[in-house]
Amino acid sequence: MEALLRAIIVDDEELSVKRLKKILSDSSMIDLREAFQNPLDAFEYVKENKIDIAFLDISMPEINGMKLSSLLREHNAAVDIVFVTGFDEYAVQAFDMNALDYLMKPVSATRMSKTLDKIRTKHRITAASPTLAVHLFNGLKICWNDQEKQSIKLRSPKTEELFAFLMYKGTVSREEVIDTLWRELGHEKALKNLNSNLYYIRKAIGTSEAGDFIQAGRSEIGIDRDLVYCDLYEFEQVMKQIRLEPDKNESLIERVEVLYTGAFLSGKAYEWASEKARRLEQDYISMLELAARFQLKQNQLNKSLHYFLEILKVDGLREDISHEIILIYIELGRKNDAIRQYRLLEETLQHELGTQPDPYIQHVMMSLTK
Repeated sequence: MEALLRAIIVDDEELSVKRLKKILSDSSMIDLREAFQNPLDAFEYVKENKIDIAFLDISMPEINGMKLSSLLREHNAAVDIVFVTGFDEYAVQAFDMNALDYLMKPVSATRMSKTLDKIRTKHRITAASPTLAVHLFNGLKICWNDQEKQSIKLRSPKTEELFAFLMYKGTVSREEVIDTLWRELGHEKALKNLNSNLYYIRKAIGTSEAGDFIQAGRSEIGIDRDLVYCDLYEFEQVMKQIRLEPDKNESLIERVEVLYTGAFLSGKAYEWASEKARRLEQDYISMLELAARFQLKQNQLNKSLHYFLEILKVDGLREDISHEIILIYIELGRKNDAIRQYRLLEETLQHELGTQPDPYIQHVMMSLTK
């Protein structure tokens, strides 16, 4: 497994530092060690700690980014420099100083990905595909990440629940695991159950590299995310990228739609999972609605219609969304589809709530069918 590249950020603007932190936190090859607003503090840190990459603002008081890069290179010639600035007048000077890259503020996740590609190429970093895949949406499925996708069966429902809980938490104390899954037992018996079920998980997965993805210490148990693929982890990572640039990530939204195959751990009566399932569903619906309304403003009616229809697949009681769909059908000249959607709304509201559609949409449909 490749070692992560150690990085620092130096920028006297707090908002810029926060933005870079968010973007770099999604990278699987960057270990962001520290972020500094004072370049002198950054230089003192580098004297005592080895780094591989420095993201430097150019315009800073006392020592600007150009000067700081020279000091860093004098101390360690192998340090890669990425300049970040709001003034493109520095670009030529930056490359004259052999900077790896030059980023304009505000830095976007898309532009940063190109910088990370340069870093990956220079350091010959390859992303190995995990041999194990875990799917937590629409139930629980564990399989080998190969062409056959052969499922892995665990010993008992409790072993499955422990596995699912560990994947959900990522890193968790043994005490929290015991309190969540074996609360009714005494401490010693609960601890014995935990250890036994960890053994059953490892036995089911085998002694391959994937078998080491659960790292159990004395007080904590953690998941090595480089050794296992999980749809939940990818979903949350992609959602972070979408939030950074909500209007410019249509391809990422498509990826989220592929990942959200159903509710988190649906069909599993895990009390601890219900709140997480609710939050993930809300996040997914909010993302779809944001995309739908953005496309509506751009007069991209068919794209907007697609996102609104996806929302109803998850929450069929969103009457406001049904209204939007009906109005779009009417604007597109799809009268029969509008009527069909209205009838579906009528049936759903009557069956689930014992109510009728809002008078406004009733009036719209009366006008349409005259």
